[in-house]
Amino acid sequence: MKFADFAKALGVAVFVLVVAIAASFPMVAVYAYLIEPGHPPEFYTEAANWIAPWSSYVLGPIVFFACNYWLAKTGRVQFPLRFAALTIGCYVLVDLGLVSVLIGLPLSSFLTFGVILSLVVKLVAAVWGARLGSVRRLASD
Repeated sequence: MKFADFAKALGVAVFVLVVAIAASFPMVAVYAYLIEPGHPPEFYTEAANWIAPWSSYVLGPIVFFACNYWLAKTGRVQFPLRFAALTIGCYVLVDLGLVSVLIGLPLSSFLTFGVILSLVVKLVAAVWGARLGSVRRLASD
């Protein structure tokens, strides 16, 4: 793989993180205004701690699938399945870096069964997207 592939994979990983974080804000707002209105701000800050990860659990696999599908279908990566695995590897490195450096959580509290399951689902979605994109590209050629 070329350096450009590593840069693209890092870009996909950061894009997934940004989308998941950005999506958590409207999710918390919906919770605050429609589901549990009338509480003090501290209540919603605490709720954000359990609501925000769900944006990663739900949107992460979808965005990984879409990015890897598009990159494989358009031929922008030479080895789509390897690239899909690389995107997840970059995602883990960036996510672990953010959690350990910015938030200060020890890795043992981060690597829970739910997080590992989420990463496996994201890997399956990324590989599935790359595989489907490759098949569609070959069919169109």
